[in-house]
Amino acid sequence: MSDARKTVFSLNQLPQPDHVIDRLPPVFRIQSIERLPFDARNLLNVAVVFHERAVLRVEWLCRHPDSRLTVGSLVSIRWLGRPTSTLGAIRIARLVKLERPEASLNPFDTVPHAWVRDRELVARAGRFWESLSRPLQHLFNAVFWEPRRFQRYLEGPSSLQGHHNGRNGNFRHALEVAERARTLGSHHAEVHLPVLIAASLLHDAGKAEEYKFNPVRCRYEMTERGALLGHKHTILEWIAAARAQHRVIVPEAHYLALLHAITAAKGAPDWLGLREPLSLDAHILSTVDRLSGQADLVSRHAARDGGFGAYHRHLGGRPYVVRE
Repeated sequence: MSDARKTVFSLNQLPQPDHVIDRLPPVFRIQSIERLPFDARNLLNVAVVFHERAVLRVEWLCRHPDSRLTVGSLVSIRWLGRPTSTLGAIRIARLVKLERPEASLNPFDTVPHAWVRDRELVARAGRFWESLSRPLQHLFNAVFWEPRRFQRYLEGPSSLQGHHNGRNGNFRHALEVAERARTLGSHHAEVHLPVLIAASLLHDAGKAEEYKFNPVRCRYEMTERGALLGHKHTILEWIAAARAQHRVIVPEAHYLALLHAITAAKGAPDWLGLREPLSLDAHILSTVDRLSGQADLVSRHAARDGGFGAYHRHLGGRPYVVRE
């Protein structure tokens, strides 16, 4: 056998690299975690981590538990070489909590099914996030890097007794607004679509702190912050804090346009400190926001066979529809 043939034969006998880890997502969200006694010195950590492309059950040993690892946290996996499974769990070195927002992570890829059961909603949101500019993606992630805030944004209602008042109602409303805004905005060169879509996704996000679920009464109720400040003030706080804390660099013109679209109010007097819509983005957002709310109420209170439906005070009367 020639030296060349010997060389080829020897290389073919080498172990091939394992590409399983390379095919897995770099970031997961903790879906569940428990810590069990293992021996006199170690604890056994068992966690289920979620990504839309993979759900893994992992385990690792440690002497001192990392209290930062909680349900909902975004983490990366430190591997122990090639993944091996023991009784259905993959042995790893540890999970590492990601303290700072990753600009490249689509957060809607890490939404557990328990938070939003309608996966088409999540997929639509993910596509909207992908359409944002990288600075606005980074800003969105920075606002919602805290897991409980993101969960409440996805799970909570848009109102207590008005439109979209059910589970995931505010999330569903945000997507409806974004879809209608994109449809209108795509016809006008003066519209900045990434700013308009970001404003659509964020305009009512502060309601995550405006309403809180009361497990005793099994219903959502107004919080003190909601009663005293309101959701517009809250989202402005979140955006400003996220921008400063995580050093999110957004062009000043885009930043001002985003805040203007979120806060501008038709008919607001100057002395109130609010401003009339001056950008087409702000006009469109105001219009489709109202349309989404009205359409939800009409669909829920319209008569099945047409004509006048049931009264709702936010509609100012009984909705009338033609079914023929």
